[in-house]
Amino acid sequence: MRITTALRGLGAVAVTTMLTLVAPAVAFAEDKDGGQGGKTKVVLAQGAEAWGVNRFGQLGNGSLEARPSAVTVAVPDGVRAVAAGGAHSLFLLSNGTVKAAGLNALGQLGDGTRETRAVPGNVIGLSGVKAIAAGYDHSLALLNDGTMMAWGTNSDGQLGIGTTTPTSSDLPLKVVGLKGKVTAIAAGDFFSLALLADGTVQAWGENRYGQLGNGTTSDQPQPTPVTVSGLTGVRAIDGGATHSLAALRDGSVRSWGDNSTGQLGTGDTTPSSVPVPVVQLGAKVKAVAAGDGYSLALTEGGKVKGWGENSDGELGDGTYVSPRLTPVNTVDLTGVTAISAGTVDKTQGGHSLAVSGNVVKAWGLDIEGSLGIGPVDNSNVPVTVRTGLNHPRSVSAGQFFSLAS
Repeated sequence: MRITTALRGLGAVAVTTMLTLVAPAVAFAEDKDGGQGGKTKVVLAQGAEAWGVNRFGQLGNGSLEARPSAVTVAVPDGVRAVAAGGAHSLFLLSNGTVKAAGLNALGQLGDGTRETRAVPGNVIGLSGVKAIAAGYDHSLALLNDGTMMAWGTNSDGQLGIGTTTPTSSDLPLKVVGLKGKVTAIAAGDFFSLALLADGTVQAWGENRYGQLGNGTTSDQPQPTPVTVSGLTGVRAIDGGATHSLAALRDGSVRSWGDNSTGQLGTGDTTPSSVPVPVVQLGAKVKAVAAGDGYSLALTEGGKVKGWGENSDGELGDGTYVSPRLTPVNTVDLTGVTAISAGTVDKTQGGHSLAVSGNVVKAWGLDIEGSLGIGPVDNSNVPVTVRTGLNHPRSVSAGQFFSLAS
């Protein structure tokens, strides 16, 4: 069973998020200078929006009131990516710095304090950041030079600093022991993942369910990165509450860790401490999202598939049949460029998000407006979230709240 921390008493729960296929929103204008009838790519600056549970100020709009529809986050325009944690939020700005809001009891905001913030403040000492990820109560940043920084709780070694001392840090610390340049990152519940330039993956932190993928399970913290066994040719990764996913360059998917609700997509509920193939995908996959007991995959054709827990409709297949031991199609989605899978408290499931065309879609569990369409029941099909974003490109599902930019 999971370790209970003081943070759980404050109402936050396990959560994971990874930013999938984040790219700047663009428009095209005629190239007046080229004289060849070409087009010039223009980056559109825009801020971030949020909705859902807000008791710790994680929506970043200056209040502590839940919002069932999208509100503007108090950050500058030019937000490149967002990441939702258990009860905290991260915002990567176009200048390579990071702002954070929400619960800060274990330093997960990285501002040198333990003060909860409803208005995003600066993560201290970070610059040149290219990607962010938020776990249960820890945070990760990937720098342009291929190194990583981490802050927040370190109870299971999830900061990757080679030790569990300190047990938490309110300032970013460098991840040590990585065997190469990092190109992508993901934060699970109490563990972390890094994709290296050579297509291999390293992991550290909690390993009770085999979510580090090195062929072992252990109650002991793993504070130094270990290599995920037999995994090569990886293009994208994500970490769920207690399982991990990797999309390979050949379009297949590997999974490892907990499988109690079929979240590994192997056709059964047998756990695995090493990567195993997801079966019956029926399409090539370019990105993955791991939630609490379920998984999503973004296909090269811009569709979404899901497997695992589905009692709240989080797979979006038009049913509440659960669990789904093999992939099913999420309905009514086309042109998808980003996906995210959330979590719930004391059980498995959550809500899911996608960028489809120029709109944000949501489905699954609706608690205090987490789907962003007002106070409604759960939805087992994707619904459109009304935001003020002209070209959304990044979404992140936290525990009963959502972020988009």
